[in-house]
Amino acid sequence: MNQAGHSVKNTAKNVSLIVLVLLLGILCAANWLAGMNVDQMPADNLLRRAYDHVFGGAVGYELRSSGVAAAEPAQLALTTDGQLYGVQYSLTDIDAGLEAVRPLWAAVLSDGELEQAEEAELVAALRAGDCALLRYHGAIPLSVAAGWMGGSWQSDLAVETLVYTAGSGRLFVRTDTGALYAAAADADESVLHAAQQGFRGLPCQFSGEAYAVYPETLLFDRETLSLPLLKAGNIDLFDPQSGTGLEDLLDAFGFTPYANYYSEQNDRVRVFVDDVSTLRVNAAGLIQYAAGADGTVRAYDAGEAAGHAALDAQLDCARTILDTAVRAGETDTHASLYAVQRNGDRTTLVFLQMYGGVPVLGDNDFATFVFENGSLTSATIRLQRFHADEVRRTVLPARQAAAGAQGETRSLMVAYRSDGDYFAPSRFYL
Repeated sequence: MNQAGHSVKNTAKNVSLIVLVLLLGILCAANWLAGMNVDQMPADNLLRRAYDHVFGGAVGYELRSSGVAAAEPAQLALTTDGQLYGVQYSLTDIDAGLEAVRPLWAAVLSDGELEQAEEAELVAALRAGDCALLRYHGAIPLSVAAGWMGGSWQSDLAVETLVYTAGSGRLFVRTDTGALYAAAADADESVLHAAQQGFRGLPCQFSGEAYAVYPETLLFDRETLSLPLLKAGNIDLFDPQSGTGLEDLLDAFGFTPYANYYSEQNDRVRVFVDDVSTLRVNAAGLIQYAAGADGTVRAYDAGEAAGHAALDAQLDCARTILDTAVRAGETDTHASLYAVQRNGDRTTLVFLQMYGGVPVLGDNDFATFVFENGSLTSATIRLQRFHADEVRRTVLPARQAAAGAQGETRSLMVAYRSDGDYFAPSRFYL
């Protein structure tokens, strides 16, 4: 018994010594990391990751990027019990639909080899069994759209529509130019079944080859899309009653509330300046920013991000500024990514203005951001405030619009456009 007791005590002592040695090693490593100049390390460096993990430093692309989608879909659809159901142009319905289908799209968008496809292939696949559709207002890089849905796809191809055909095991994507590509795709039946159980929508069907529109166009059986007329209101970003709106806007562009500025047009325009950038703010909502290549607004620093990660960081940066601007103007609208243009180290992002999930189109783009090497070099935002009128207008149903289409296949879009004193909703061809 005594020998057994001594053995247990010795074992406990040995374990305690090992634990103490490990703790001492961890403390030494932490002290060493604390003394290093980690700011000079790339974000993907192993030591930089260890430092961020131990000290929780708010540095590096990984901690800066939110991963929040810069654009919500215009339409979602899913086959359930042999019937296609869809949702469209409603933030509430789209959000609920996304929750149901996101795991399905995460499984489908897990990389593959895209090849050009024929329209007949898509038509046949739409008839082959269960399908899922995801359509955006603009052309979104496939890598970005996949990331928003929880998947991963390394293609920069700009797509407007994604269609997963479970019956044929194929993913079809439509680009902004109308070109069609396809790749093998597969999702577990349990994932598809779970999405079908949670998805709710209105009965609809694909247009197929019966109309002069894209075959994946959704035609709702009893579509009555009724939207209010919008009346443009006044904005005064300098109104003291707007609280900290202007201060938040200045901060988003790297300026302090005490930044130097000069006035124009009887103080309806203020031009803020610092050593490297200029911010021109019109009280009525026009915001213009310009900076050199080393401006104060950076999406990421050198070595922090590259490729798709760099684009994600730039989208996050632009989206954050836009959210701040929209709040400052109390516009009751939101922004949605419309186009991405990349040329070497230069990236241009274009955003639409949305009211209740429907684009509001004007003579100029709502917002444009230009980045070079991770630094914001220019930005233009045209804020507008709208009030929903009691008068509502029923938009031409997609089935009737498809029946009236002629010539080359094309897509349909619902949007607000200026109609004299109002912005009126209508459906038109792209």
